[in-house]
Amino acid sequence: MCVIRYITQHIDAPTLDGTMAGKSNAGAPTKYDPKYCEAVIEYGKQGLSKAQMAARLEVHRETLNNWADNHPEFFDAIKKATDLAQDLWEQRFVKGALGEDEGQQMNPTMMIFLMKNRFPADWREKQTTEHEVSGAKKVVVEWGE
Repeated sequence: MCVIRYITQHIDAPTLDGTMAGKSNAGAPTKYDPKYCEAVIEYGKQGLSKAQMAARLEVHRETLNNWADNHPEFFDAIKKATDLAQDLWEQRFVKGALGEDEGQQMNPTMMIFLMKNRFPADWREKQTTEHEVSGAKKVVVEWGE
């Protein structure tokens, strides 16, 4: 019985005593601070992933997504940080490939996996091509992983 009461108190439905349960304000207050925008941009310059950024801010990665959904300035900061991180890793990749990264030996396989998994929009192998022919349905051709 207690479980049913608990569940119904978090939605607009009658409780066991017949009263209506309102929306719950359960949960901890947000830790969001506008200063985090500057922090994630700095983390992006260091090449950190979203998980690493969350760890530095002592929150869960999903919290970053929630903040981005609720704070447009944080959404922009995360996007900028991701672009900065990609730039850093691409520079390292190129330097390593050209043998210009002194004292660092590049593992090409590791770098390819890193780039494909961290930045799939630009580094995926799957290609999509759409063709439209008058009088025919659209044809979509996909190949790769």
